Order: sequence, then C-alpha cells, then structure tokens
Amino acid sequence: MTDRPTFTAGALVAPLNITSISAARDAALTQMQQAIAVLGDGYDRARAAAETAKGATAGHSCYLHQADNDASKAALFPRFDGQAVLARYKRSLDAAIWQRIVEETRLKEIMDRTERERLDDQMRTSDMPEPTLDNIRATLERLTGEAEQIFMRGVARAFAELDPAFKSHDAFKIGKRMIFTLVFDDGGYWSYSGRGEQMRRTLADVERVFSQLDGQRRYGDLETAITTARRGGWGARQTEVETAYFTARCFKNGNLHLWIRDAALLDKVNRVLAAWYGDVLPDAAGARDQPDDFRPGTALAKDLAFYPTPAGVVEELLTDLRISPGIRVLEPSAGVGAIVRPLLRMGARVDAIEVHPDRAEALRGLAHPALSVQCANFLKVAPAPVYDMVLMNPPFSGTHWADHIRHAFDFLAPGGELRAILPASAEVGSTARHETFRRWAEQHAPSGWRRSLWRDLPAESFASVGVRINTVVLTLRKC
Repeated sequence: MTDRPTFTAGALVAPLNITSISAARDAALTQMQQAIAVLGDGYDRARAAAETAKGATAGHSCYLHQADNDASKAALFPRFDGQAVLARYKRSLDAAIWQRIVEETRLKEIMDRTERERLDDQMRTSDMPEPTLDNIRATLERLTGEAEQIFMRGVARAFAELDPAFKSHDAFKIGKRMIFTLVFDDGGYWSYSGRGEQMRRTLADVERVFSQLDGQRRYGDLETAITTARRGGWGARQTEVETAYFTARCFKNGNLHLWIRDAALLDKVNRVLAAWYGDVLPDAAGARDQPDDFRPGTALAKDLAFYPTPAGVVEELLTDLRISPGIRVLEPSAGVGAIVRPLLRMGARVDAIEVHPDRAEALRGLAHPALSVQCANFLKVAPAPVYDMVLMNPPFSGTHWADHIRHAFDFLAPGGELRAILPASAEVGSTARHETFRRWAEQHAPSGWRRSLWRDLPAESFASVGVRINTVVLTLRKC
C-alpha cells in the first residue's frame, strides 16, 4: 500500500491572543454585572418613589394624555430581572467571541456548507461551551488536531452532492466534468430555493475546495463571473465563462456544466477523496450464512476478513458512556471481545453474538459470569428490545453495515443508546442506500452539542491491524 498523501489545505491559522480574549470577556461581564446592579437599584428607588407619592395624591390620578392609563403607569416601573438580563448579555457576548475565533482561525474556510450551518446553529442556540481560557484552548487544540479531517470530510461532502450519473465509474472519484442540475430558474437566473439553492451552495463548496488545494483564498469568483456574463438576458445561446480553475457552460434547462481546467488540482481532489474513504474492508458473512459455513475444511471456510477493534478505537467508542453496574449491553459482532472485555470490567452484563465458531469459543473462554455468548449470524437472530445499549463494530464492506445497524436498533429498549464504528463513507456516501440510511438515522439522533449523530475517529485508527480506512462513530437514541 502506498503512503497516504499529506494535505496542508486544512491547516488552521494561528489564533489571536486567547488570553486577552478571556480577560476582556471577564472584564465585560464584571462591568455588566455592576451596571445591572445600578439599574436594579434605580428600579427599586423608582418603585419606592411611587409608593411615597401615594401620601401626596391619596390615590388620585390625572391623565394628561389619552395613552396614560393604569397599565402604562404600571409599566413605568416593572420588576427588573437582573439575572435574565445578564444571561441574555452573556449569550450574545459568548456567541460573538466564538464567531471571532471561527473567523480569525479561518475554521469556516475548511468546512463544507453542512458543517458551517451546524456551527452557526450551535452559536445561535447557545449550544457551545463558555469561551473561557481553558475552553478556548481545548477547542482550538481539538480543532487543530482535526483540521485535516474536517477539510477532507468537507471535500467528500461537497462532491457527494453531485448526481452520481455524472461521476466516473468510481463512486468516490471525480472526472473532468461535473454537472450541477437546476441551478437556474425559468428566467435564467440563479435559483434560491429547493434543489437549485442546494446545488448553488455545492458549487461554492467545490470552488472553495479547489482554491484551498491551490493554496489560495479565492471564493465566489465563479458565481460572480457567471452572474456578470448573464446580465444581458436569457438568449438561446448558452453562456460560457472561464475562471482560474473552471470552464462553465450554462444551459436553458437550468443546468450548469463545469469542466476542470487544472489536471493537477483535479488529481489532488481525487487523492483527498481516496484518502478520506480509505480502503474497503471485505465482508465474508452474508445474511444466509451459518456459523458452520466458516469452520476450517468446509467449502466456504474463510476468516471473514476479520479486523479486531484496536484498543484506542474502543476507548473512543466508550467515551462519555455511563456504564452502571448491571446495565445490559449487546455486542452483536463481538469478534474476540475487544469491546466486550472493557464492558465487563465496567460492570455491564454483556450478551455477545459472533458468527465465527472459533472466535465465539474464544469469547466463552473469558468465563465471566456476566457474559453470555451466542454463536450465530446476527442478522438471523430475532430482535428482543431489552438492551440499554448496543455497542458494535459491524462488517464494513459496501453498505452491509447498514443492515446490521437497522437490525441492532430493534434490540434497544426505550431510552437505549446504540453506538457503532463505521467507515467514513457511511456519513458522506452519495448512493441511494447511503442517503436512505442517513434519513432514518437522523430520526434517532441524540441531542445537545456534546452528543452528535456522527463523530470522527482519529485518522488511520485501524492502522495497527493493517487497514488505513477512515472511520466514524454513529450514535443513535431510541425514544
């Protein structure tokens, strides 16, 4: 296997002085607390004055204006909720600080549209940690470590939006021409709704990818050039424009054809895609196979392309999980127990299913009173919705993992959680099967900024067992 290429396009810019950011935030919050105290005292004094005035007016009122009434007079001195005011100010301040950090580190430049919109939603809903000195440092350290992963995932997502009919025969390789469908409306102008809006944003993402890989920050040139060329009206003849990276032709059917002018940059894009999707892990166990099919000496004997889960991957899988003593966990593709063993140490009751007889026997060899082992093809086991958790590393080949996930979900009790190690293509693959699975998964997504549907594992997490495929963790919750 050749060495993986190194991509520097995703590197973050060294951030500003985060110590000064933190200090200025603390000072601003202190000053606002002081101001709120003064305002609160003023409101209290105003209400006290209204009470004192009753000794002079004996309850009489004089309306100098039609708008004066009891309701408006009462509104002059409302109850002042200083805590609510401070909370609103703090949310606004913190969102602005994170916005600054995102802009100055150029984080958004390596993100695709989906990631950028998700980040914006988090900042709007205050679903972000407080920008304290420790949190800023921790976040920047994490993002710096994940920058290449974020960039590569953004590249994959950008091209996954394109119609597979216009890709090469390789689902994860881009040819010299791309077609963006329905980007123009009937009048020949950019479409800002539905499929057209999606394709227009994808076009911007594609341009961003080429610019990043070229070491530039040239965004928006293509859309501007097309808009300028089409100002003369919508005629029968197609519009053709050229930019630094592309030749674009616009058609009356609303489609945009894009040719890549730089073969070297196209090669870089395809190398990123190849590095992101990684090697395919073959899968030997079909839905109809029996455990006896895999005994040595039989016609179908094979090793099921077994790749044990590395300890670091298991640690990532179990991150933040609360395993209380006696909790019931299913491991439906248990192998030789890489996930099972730490669960037993944490006090869980584990039911393990493994199709390969030799590996099932190795699991039984653990001889743990909280472990039950079944040698069976998991896809043929009838679901029993009794488990608090399902933790799994299913077969990766093609989309066979999707069958395992859908089946495993049916074993969860209400409120249960499923976590699965999957190939990166599960998150960004563009086949109908991938998209159908993701729509289903989104219906069972966890909530909260710390609980995401997809979480990247470190690059080459399976390198220790001879595989360089990129992987993610999928987390589902059953209501």
